[in-house]
Amino acid sequence: MHLSKKLLLLLTLMISSMVIAHEFWMAPSKYLLKQNETFGFNCYAGEDFKETIWAKRKERTLQVFQYHLSTKKDITPAFKEKDSLSIRMQISEKGNHLIALRSIPSYIELDPTLFKTYLLEDGMMNIVEHRKKNGLENKRSREFYQRCAKSLLIVDGIRDTSYKINTGMPLEIIPQQNPYAVKVTDSLEVFVSFMGKALVHYQLRSWCKKDGKLLVKAFYKTNAKGYAKIPISSKGEWMISLVKMELHKATNKADYDSYWGSYTFLK
Repeated sequence: MHLSKKLLLLLTLMISSMVIAHEFWMAPSKYLLKQNETFGFNCYAGEDFKETIWAKRKERTLQVFQYHLSTKKDITPAFKEKDSLSIRMQISEKGNHLIALRSIPSYIELDPTLFKTYLLEDGMMNIVEHRKKNGLENKRSREFYQRCAKSLLIVDGIRDTSYKINTGMPLEIIPQQNPYAVKVTDSLEVFVSFMGKALVHYQLRSWCKKDGKLLVKAFYKTNAKGYAKIPISSKGEWMISLVKMELHKATNKADYDSYWGSYTFLK
């Protein structure tokens, strides 16, 4: 193989690796807010919780809602209008506010070796076994992926039940205690569901960073009822995340559908 072709292949693999390795999350410039305080809010993707602005938000966003107790506010237009720029927001109601975003499915193809690495890293053994059983291990993957992200804010230090709202997205991460009430050194229990059903014996991760430094990157599994306990071991910005993949029904268009879930908060 000529040197130029080798370099092109290496570059392609590096770019593909960057695409699949990126976690996705939403975060405000401040999680702990005062009533009517102006703050920024944006969407990010990045390896090991190192943030890079999520580009083309206008094209990729399906819907964004702000939840507070029994109220639900559609803030999709504001997200799309600013595209990749930070959204300026104010919240007048005291308490917890849950922001939830669902993206439009995006298409990607991956080298088979790289795809297997991706599957193993995120614990998607159902797809690993399917590819092995059907002789697909040396075939490029065709995938539609979408994001299901949540971020929990708190205004004037008032805690309420908004943290556990089921937003109806395909992939849901639902804390069983208010993250702002859980003490450092305690655990936060979460329930995970996919298409309305408990996601059992499934891998998820926890992340924590502070002052730009990654402090925690840990793996856990849900139990037989879809629950997992996440140790909260440090102060900082936390994210709980997972990826769920299913076979795509229209095989002439793609092989798989993947759903990337995340939930962020501050300790």
